[in-house]
Amino acid sequence: MDNNFSVSLSGMSTAALGVQVTANNVANLRSEEFQAGRLDQADQQSGGTRPTQIQASQEQAPPPGGSNTQLDREMVNLIQDERTYTANAAVVSTQGQMMGTVMDMRA
Repeated sequence: MDNNFSVSLSGMSTAALGVQVTANNVANLRSEEFQAGRLDQADQQSGGTRPTQIQASQEQAPPPGGSNTQLDREMVNLIQDERTYTANAAVVSTQGQMMGTVMDMRA
């Protein structure tokens, strides 16, 4: 059970960092020559995920005096991170309920 718990926590942590990257991109939407950031992730050997780096998006060059932040892409990223966080939080909650049931059975 501990492994499932750590896998879920790693997913929640990575999703929270993804929300921070998205927030930064949107906040700098009108900043001159701002390059939107992208969060790269990697699987952990023990399960779960971990952020590897935040790098500038190379999808398209920013227009003169603007940024390459695309609000539609940022919204998709935000929805994905929210769903990832919610799903992993549900796993943590279920594990807590299961542990409570086991402890009640032993009492």
